[in-house]
Amino acid sequence: MEDWTYARFRELVLQTALGLQRLGVGMGDHVLVWLPNGREHVRVFFALNYLGAVCVPINTAYKGGLLAHVVELSDAKLGIVHADLAPRLAEVDTAALETLVIVGGEAEGLPLPCLAWADAMLPEAGELAPPPRPVEPWDPMAIIFTSGTTGPSKAVLMSYLHLWSNAGPESWPFVGEDDRYLVAAPMFHIGGMGPMFVMLARGASFALAERFDTATFWGTVRRTEASGAFMLGVMAAFL
Repeated sequence: MEDWTYARFRELVLQTALGLQRLGVGMGDHVLVWLPNGREHVRVFFALNYLGAVCVPINTAYKGGLLAHVVELSDAKLGIVHADLAPRLAEVDTAALETLVIVGGEAEGLPLPCLAWADAMLPEAGELAPPPRPVEPWDPMAIIFTSGTTGPSKAVLMSYLHLWSNAGPESWPFVGEDDRYLVAAPMFHIGGMGPMFVMLARGASFALAERFDTATFWGTVRRTEASGAFMLGVMAAFL
């Protein structure tokens, strides 16, 4: 288990933002993020927010035609992709993608130039250029794809204000600054992305699990001292 203070987290976000900026990411740019829950995903999400860029996280189960569909809709030139998922990109049209940053190992046989996470995203020093203007509450912060139950997944544009209003202190008064939220939902889902943002906005904390697992859930709750969690329907019944 790895713990981050607010100060340490800010250092990591700035470091990641610098790596993204050196890859040409700026305000308003879309970046495809295809990662499981983990430290790299958290860092990329908040670093993109810091730059005023747009995070486009996609479902780790995507493949084939559905993968090609969301890659095209993402309108992203840069992709941050886990090594275990990257080979699926060799089987589809990669649309506007130009470069991939590979997390968690190496990926071969891909149709695009690939950079290792450590080389691209962990610069030792440098100055982060400020955005051309302040990031505003109504600016887009992310694009979330729907589940696709009635057709191909649809891209939903989300602003900073949207996420704040969805689960901020006024709409979620039952969670306060002394709480710790267990994020067990995937970060490509609003149930995984949202609690991170709104808990930090409260001055509170969150614990991140790789996935929801009934066998380990209560042990994770005890170990992390979490006081709240997001459940989708049957998840609570399973527990």
